[in-house]
Amino acid sequence: MRERWLSGRAISLHVAVLVVVPGCAVAAWWQINRAQDGNQLSYLYSVMWPAFGILALTFWWMLIHTDYETVGLRGMRRQAMELAATPTPGEATSPSPPTVAPEAPASAATEEDPELAAYNARLAELAAQGPKTWRRRESVVVRRAP
Repeated sequence: MRERWLSGRAISLHVAVLVVVPGCAVAAWWQINRAQDGNQLSYLYSVMWPAFGILALTFWWMLIHTDYETVGLRGMRRQAMELAATPTPGEATSPSPPTVAPEAPASAATEEDPELAAYNARLAELAAQGPKTWRRRESVVVRRAP
């Protein structure tokens, strides 16, 4: 809990919200005064600035309270591991290898088409590499000739 509120990222979010929300309040007050002086467009802005302040507070709250172990890629991996670890009712308690549905027989059209076979081979290669992230980018880019 302490790291959620006092980490470097959290401190920067606190500072940002302490600057943005009062700034939106000052801008709203300024627009209200301009609207009272006769500027018709300022009525819209006098409503827009408080909305920005509320959005800033909402995003700050969501970013502070997001548990990154339960959302995103980490959360999906954790859920997949938990799902794999829990046996389904009627299943034996000893772990058994997952069953894979048999592939449909390839039609004559796919066996004769080398472009489709190359495409499927490339997809299989990418699937074997795992997800592409900013840390591990794909080094080879395959481009088709025009």
